[in-house]
Amino acid sequence: DSEESQNRIRSLRERNNNLAGALRLLASNTDFHGELRTQVEEVLAKNSGEDSEFGESELQSQTQSSRVNSPLNETRFLHAPGHETTDTNFSDIRLEDRPQLSYEMHDISRLSRESQRLLMGDEDLCGPRCLPSSWTDATTNDSLVQHLLALYFCWEYPTFANVSKEHLLVDYRSGKHRFCSPLLINAILALGARFSDLLEAFKDPNDPISAGQHFFEEAQRLSGLEEIPSLTTIQALGLMSLRQASRGNDMSGWHYSRLAMRMAIDLDLHEDEASLNDPKDDTYSLPERQVRAATFWGCWTLEQAWSLCIGRPPQLAPRKIKVSRLIAIDEMEREEWFPYTDQGIMCDSALHQKGNVLSVYKDFVNLSEVASTTVYSFYSDESPVTGQIILARYTEYLRWYESLPDHLRLGTHCTPTVLFTHIYFHFAVLLLFRPFIYLKIMGSSVSPRSVCIEAARNILSLVESYKGLYTLRRTPSFVPYLILTARLIAMMEMPLEEAGGGFPKADPTTYRGIEFLHELALSHGFARRAISICELFRQAWNVGIERDLDDDSREEPENIKNNHELGLDWPYVRTFFRPDTDLKRLYRGVSSSVARRCRPSTRLSFHLFPLQGDPLRKIQHVYNQVMDPQYPTDRLRKELEAHGFEEL
Repeated sequence: DSEESQNRIRSLRERNNNLAGALRLLASNTDFHGELRTQVEEVLAKNSGEDSEFGESELQSQTQSSRVNSPLNETRFLHAPGHETTDTNFSDIRLEDRPQLSYEMHDISRLSRESQRLLMGDEDLCGPRCLPSSWTDATTNDSLVQHLLALYFCWEYPTFANVSKEHLLVDYRSGKHRFCSPLLINAILALGARFSDLLEAFKDPNDPISAGQHFFEEAQRLSGLEEIPSLTTIQALGLMSLRQASRGNDMSGWHYSRLAMRMAIDLDLHEDEASLNDPKDDTYSLPERQVRAATFWGCWTLEQAWSLCIGRPPQLAPRKIKVSRLIAIDEMEREEWFPYTDQGIMCDSALHQKGNVLSVYKDFVNLSEVASTTVYSFYSDESPVTGQIILARYTEYLRWYESLPDHLRLGTHCTPTVLFTHIYFHFAVLLLFRPFIYLKIMGSSVSPRSVCIEAARNILSLVESYKGLYTLRRTPSFVPYLILTARLIAMMEMPLEEAGGGFPKADPTTYRGIEFLHELALSHGFARRAISICELFRQAWNVGIERDLDDDSREEPENIKNNHELGLDWPYVRTFFRPDTDLKRLYRGVSSSVARRCRPSTRLSFHLFPLQGDPLRKIQHVYNQVMDPQYPTDRLRKELEAHGFEEL
């Protein structure tokens, strides 16, 4: 068939160019010598000759735009991964000589001397190299360790980052234990493994849910050997918290986060008032001051996220924080970010963009500071909950959003961290108004219900944008929690199911959450539990079935369909997200099959999960009315008015 032949020719041409580009990258490596280099140069010479379909300039162009290659000596897949494809084939090169053309985590030597001095002072950076696998007993594969570290730094970092990447990599390569440790590396590998489809990344090759489990268990073992707090221990605990959040063990994640924050306070990380690059302060060295600051801000932002999600007060009030913000070095901020997967660097050059890693993270810290004021208003005893306080917090969020710098504006930059920051902003706004969704703020046109619904739509739209750019195979750990929150609010707009089984068609935006959660299920165990939670509330609220979704998009991978551990049959000690209405059964560890309807006769409280905090508890009489419908109506109205609210 003529058309089939032409397609095959085009495919072969593409494979040839990809291979040529990879070989050219290899030949450009000055550390690459010997017989293999000669063979590579011979292949390139033939490829650029008269018989070549493309000439030298085209090869250079192809090299710049593709950069697609395989990171491991033996790449094995459990299933076909996402939308990433590669035709690169190194089967003609001996196994022991196969080039490692994965994303290279460049060391600090790439930077100018001035940038190095800002990071490390006058310390000598020369020394012997350490094998990557020497940091863990869970694998002996150096390439796997490098690959999983690269995945973590590409997709999770710097969201809630409590490590300083540059300082970590200096000690990681030299074998020093000042800013690196086996505990910390195993915690990072446990996180990075969630983004990989390689069998080596799974503890059980037949179970994708076990991704990184062997590294996490090694981190748990090592954490039990730690006798005194240290920076690397605090960092590892924070990363283990993120891993547990992704896995769906939210109570465990909360515990790790609290423990990390407690250690940070014990080491006075929040008290470091001196400038991070002040040469007159000799209490700590310049690198130590920067790593201490990075460790603190990572712990603190993570605890704020947990506090928002589950309704618990954090351990440290913002007014007690004195430590300086992180330093963003211009040379590093200008460096290119590109999406990296098991196949190497994705070839779409449109996705290669300026990283602005620490600049974005500093603005995320500022957003977390605004969120912390919400948490303290709701769950501490220091201030009451009033309508005016809610509006004041809302104004702070809007000011943060209006003052966004260029590197955080959508359309200008779209790295995963930028998108997550925007999603997190709408999530925080939603949680500010969600407890009062059945109330009206006196003297204001701001409707808590309308703000919540709009925030939910924005979250789902941003997740859809993320999916269109990178797929949802690799996302930060808290994304399933944010989608669940938006999905439950969006369900309020869905039409109620009619007696005949039909229902009017609603806005498609409200239906996207389940589709997203299904796609997230491979990398985040909590996503599967979130699907079950949404279904329970759908039935309890009598919301219509979503017929508009493509059935294929909702199909779970065969190898996780029967994994009941991620469903609703968990003991109460493992999750804050249990929508049971019978608390006595819950505390006996027995799952209820009835979702909390959250639509009481008074229609005052929108409290979905009994084990999470409820700000209305601070208005004690209002809370009593929710629990006791016989509470006097006049007294209830006066209590609401005293706090600046009234019933809808």
